[in-house]
Amino acid sequence: MRNPTSSRPRRTEFWRTSLWRVPEEAGVKQALVLGIGDGGSIREIRRRFKHAHVTVVDRDPSAMESAKSRRAFSAKNPPEIVVGDPIERVRTLGRSFDLVVVDLAANGEPDPRLASEETVASLAAVLESDGYLVLSVLASVGIIPAFEKILSRHASWHFKSDVLALFRHNGQGRVGEPVPEGFVHQMQSPDYLLGGWPADAKNTELVGKPGCWGMRWHYGPAWIEAYTSDVQPEIDAKAHSRMVIWQPITKLGKPAGWGRSWIQMNPQQHGFADIKDKPEYWKEWTSHAQRHLKKWLKDDRYETVEVSYDDFAAAYNKTGKLPSMRKDFLKLLQRRMDRHGQNVRLFASRDKATKEILSGLAVCDLPDVSVSMHLIAFIQKKYERTSVGTGIIDHWYRNCRATGIRFPHFGLVWMAGDPNSWKGYSKFKRQFNLHLLRYPMPLLKFVRQKPKG
Repeated sequence: MRNPTSSRPRRTEFWRTSLWRVPEEAGVKQALVLGIGDGGSIREIRRRFKHAHVTVVDRDPSAMESAKSRRAFSAKNPPEIVVGDPIERVRTLGRSFDLVVVDLAANGEPDPRLASEETVASLAAVLESDGYLVLSVLASVGIIPAFEKILSRHASWHFKSDVLALFRHNGQGRVGEPVPEGFVHQMQSPDYLLGGWPADAKNTELVGKPGCWGMRWHYGPAWIEAYTSDVQPEIDAKAHSRMVIWQPITKLGKPAGWGRSWIQMNPQQHGFADIKDKPEYWKEWTSHAQRHLKKWLKDDRYETVEVSYDDFAAAYNKTGKLPSMRKDFLKLLQRRMDRHGQNVRLFASRDKATKEILSGLAVCDLPDVSVSMHLIAFIQKKYERTSVGTGIIDHWYRNCRATGIRFPHFGLVWMAGDPNSWKGYSKFKRQFNLHLLRYPMPLLKFVRQKPKG
């Protein structure tokens, strides 16, 4: 749709600059290009994601031939070509894509239909839950707000006189992005806060008030106080001299008297699902997870049940993984069980005949905030390539629905800067339609104790 007479070197640089903003970890397998132009976008997608299947929609058959003559793609591995109006045809494709590239322009102006919410909704509908959409709008930045009503803008940039933007679905880890209405952070459950400490811990106390609970504790010669909330803590100046750490959830401002930390002292990113009013929650999972769920539900050799701590711990130790951390994780699990009682659930998928445990998942239900926290998960090595992992996640979701819990919370989700060892499990977690909560840098305040009286 764009004028293919633009200089080829410039267009090559244009698409390389743009498409390399999609991270390699995205692992794009299905890409959709709306508007072929000179074919440069296809060439760069293939360079970035060698095994991607590319589908191209353009109304002009001659543009397809022109791109082919410019060797925009190999004759041995051509893209799938769909001839027709891209905006109309995208509604009939019946598939979803990891990457969508929108480059619809004529006579130096973007297609005006891109400013329509209906058009943006149809584009969002074919974008995978963790996918990326690259939008080229020339210099017409007025198109961008229409996309922001439905999708989340993660970046925008200029290339010469052109303007481009990178969009994702809401909840894909943009700092400051709103959480779903009704979501209450797990650190605003007093019971969960206290359950993170030994029952006999000294110099440790719950502080704050509803909406902004925190903990104060003694560490060596220093006192520390910490909150995770978008509500500003109310500081008791008569308490110990101490450092106060305030971790906002989505709030980006810096109120007077607070300093912004230059290091992240807390988790960088968490992931949770929202299953309110979603009896068929699995329809929002990735196609890969849905296929594994179907396999698991058809296999009658296995069952998922609740087991004792001893059976769960024995099976977890049998994996041999995380040798330096397993004991600590099991101690923390035992602490949670002591604090939360039957709200800690130990699920295990096992062979019906032999009772061998194939996988396990420990969660802690927090009814006061309608969150179920992921604590420990494992799969025995010989079952890692089966559907057992998806099966036990499905059991967890079913349990949440049965007990009225709205938010299954998966805990940490890998992002750049985290240990690479987290990547594999985080990739597994992200199949289940997670809202990724990426935290702003924490705020700090040093409080000097005022005399009492």
